[in-house]
Amino acid sequence: MKKIFIISSVIIVLSLITWKVFDKNTEQTVSPQGIYDNDINYISNTNSSADRYISILKEQLTEAPENTNILNKLGAAYIQKARETNDPEYYASAENVLNRSLDLQQENFLAYAELGSVKLSRHHFREALELSEKSLTQNPYSAYSYGVLVDAQVELGMYDEAIISLQKMVDLRPDLSSYSRISYVRELFGDTEGSIEAMRSAVNAGSPVAENTVWCKYQLANLMYNAGNTDTASELFQEIIFAYPEYSYAYAGMAKIKMHYNKYSEAIELYNKAVQKNSVPEFLISLGDAYTLNGEIENAEEAYNKVKFLITFYKQNGVETDLELALFNADHGIRVEESFEISEISLQEGSRCIKTFHAAAWTAFKSGNTNAAENYISQALRLGTKDPLLYYHAGKIFEKTGKHSEANEYLKFALNINPFYESLYVQN
Repeated sequence: MKKIFIISSVIIVLSLITWKVFDKNTEQTVSPQGIYDNDINYISNTNSSADRYISILKEQLTEAPENTNILNKLGAAYIQKARETNDPEYYASAENVLNRSLDLQQENFLAYAELGSVKLSRHHFREALELSEKSLTQNPYSAYSYGVLVDAQVELGMYDEAIISLQKMVDLRPDLSSYSRISYVRELFGDTEGSIEAMRSAVNAGSPVAENTVWCKYQLANLMYNAGNTDTASELFQEIIFAYPEYSYAYAGMAKIKMHYNKYSEAIELYNKAVQKNSVPEFLISLGDAYTLNGEIENAEEAYNKVKFLITFYKQNGVETDLELALFNADHGIRVEESFEISEISLQEGSRCIKTFHAAAWTAFKSGNTNAAENYISQALRLGTKDPLLYYHAGKIFEKTGKHSEANEYLKFALNINPFYESLYVQN
């Protein structure tokens, strides 16, 4: 049974704390997306799917087909269902009912915000930006709409604007959604300690049985892992598996721990469990990598082929996957020049996101354009984001361009977190 969110004493206490996205004392800037909003009044429980909630709302619609409140809730439930199943076809269902809601009522800020969430999931970030702005024009006090706006601004590389929007969001409602976004922005700016602090607050602010709370706990474990605290990360992943044995991401997290210790056979077993529960590209890529490192080349190729199939499937269902495919191809030596062109097109269209610069840098490097690679990787590093893969790629690029001090710094960090990179990239 889906649970209606009840504000606990923890949230009441947290709401009295003044949170700042930007800490002037340290000069450091401080998402998993949830669908919780007081006006939507729905949150997913990991012990069941969104199916029953969707069925109830559909029944209600037969009695009140023009009720925009029910339509908005149904749209939100379809978004959650897409999240739970990793099936992009549910985004089309969400879009249909939300557009119907807008046809019935133009002054409908929640429908605009939910449509913005669909566009985010499909990686149509400029459309998400426009929809969130339209939502906030109708209701400038909607924290949920600010969340969509922040996510769109971050994905477009509008980091200064995102910080301002996020501060407004947390001022309106300091809760799981705002704390988790603070954590992500702090992480982007290299403030690992501040990011961990904010994600802990997100976990404490959420309902213990809600999917987005478990997602935040998973993200907290990842932050611990990237900070070099593998023991704490392992404990958190294991806690999630024990409490929520169907939660696929926790198995992938534990597999990453096994990869760190070069226990590839155990990693393969765990990644296979994750894939069986939720077949997402990142799990399949990691599974293929584990097979590669374990010398099981045919199994690795099978996993990588499934990645390409899934990414194509997403694209056919309206999810923009060009950058993800470009980076995957560059990592595995597939159509690297074409992948470089795709990354450059994204930059030419105005994206200033560090992810885009990262993809452009690595595809340029793999296609032999080291000058462009160095320029783009410098842009990707400009916030101070301490991502192991970004640092590894940066190290390899600077190694090639003769900046050995920078190369050593970045490679040391990356290989301390993921020592298997060196063996993996030699084989790829």
